[in-house]
Amino acid sequence: MKRKLLGLFVASCLVGNVFAQESQETAAAPVAAEDTTASADAGLCHWSVGLKGGINVLKGSTSANSDFLGSDINPAFGGVVEYTFNPLWGLGVEYMYVMNNQINFDAMSHDINLFSSFNLSNIVAKYRSSGLQKLNVYANAGLGVAIYKWEDYTGNWGAAKEDDYVRPMVLGGLNFEYNVTDFLAIGLEGQMRCKTRRIVPEGGRFNFGVNLGVRYMFGHENNVRNIALVDYEPKVEVPDLTPLLEEQKRQCAEMTSQLEEQIVNQNIAIRKLQDQVKMTQDSLDSHIRATREPVKYVPTKEEDEIIKTAFSQLEFETNKAVIKQSSYSSLDGLAQLLKSHPEWSVILKGYTDNTGNAAKNLQLSKDRAAAVKNYLIRKGVSAAHIQSFGYGSANPIASNATLAGRAKNRRVEIELFSK
Repeated sequence: MKRKLLGLFVASCLVGNVFAQESQETAAAPVAAEDTTASADAGLCHWSVGLKGGINVLKGSTSANSDFLGSDINPAFGGVVEYTFNPLWGLGVEYMYVMNNQINFDAMSHDINLFSSFNLSNIVAKYRSSGLQKLNVYANAGLGVAIYKWEDYTGNWGAAKEDDYVRPMVLGGLNFEYNVTDFLAIGLEGQMRCKTRRIVPEGGRFNFGVNLGVRYMFGHENNVRNIALVDYEPKVEVPDLTPLLEEQKRQCAEMTSQLEEQIVNQNIAIRKLQDQVKMTQDSLDSHIRATREPVKYVPTKEEDEIIKTAFSQLEFETNKAVIKQSSYSSLDGLAQLLKSHPEWSVILKGYTDNTGNAAKNLQLSKDRAAAVKNYLIRKGVSAAHIQSFGYGSANPIASNATLAGRAKNRRVEIELFSK
């Protein structure tokens, strides 16, 4: 039986070690990459002491009045010294003076235990709020011995054999503690202690107790029991990435500016290339038009009517190249027709009758043709599309022997060409 109890206690210690190693390894793994790492325990204190007292009920008695509510309730008090390895678990030594008075006997025992304490709050809810960090629930398990004396109502104390005064025992319980300050905690504990043998022939094996306690924590705010698990775990030093991010932001802005400048330059180059293509196309079109043989254009009936009206009503001052105002209206109609057909090329030919000096007649014919040309240009016809020539008295269309014939020979003719 003693071997079983020892094995149970060793198992509880091993479980505590597992929790401690998990906490340390989880936190220390990223920090190991840093050359400057400090132990999570640096500057911390692990010791605490406490006093507690309460009531105790002995169960498992063979006496007639052995039910729980009918059992005698007796006082118990004692103290504890504990070394808390980390916010998850610790080891401690407990001493309790326990009264076990029953109907048929009175007994007292000195219970000395070595126990392991597990902080369930940090195991289950290590990220709880700062207010709840002060409240912790501990599960305790351990083993020890009970050294006792007993007296029946005959006044006899003890037993015949000395080793009957010592009983191996195991214990377990829950302890609710609240850290009032950084050095003082108050607690409420429920505990069960099981002896391997009855305390007395008519006594019980199980002690159930409820205790109130106070605990003093050495090191005050640096005591491990005051440290939240999230604060106990070593912190990973996160480098300040602001300068790096600012540099990358600056580089991105510089690259964006360069790309925008390249896009602008490319757009300028594209526009220049488009202008060059247009200029080449225009030049090619002009060359084609210039080299293409002009074709004489035959006006439609409506167009021919406008042309005939303009030149039949055309009159000049005598022996001058000055157009009379009476001819302006018909020439305006001709100008409007020519502007609506920019593809036309116009040749104006001036003639005179054969009276007078031939050289003067030649010059007069040129001037009158030029006068019509200039009038049309002033009305908006392109100068590049109009040419004028004078031929004097050549190519008469009527006899110069009569007055009517000479009037017909004094004229300006028009020829139209289309490319």
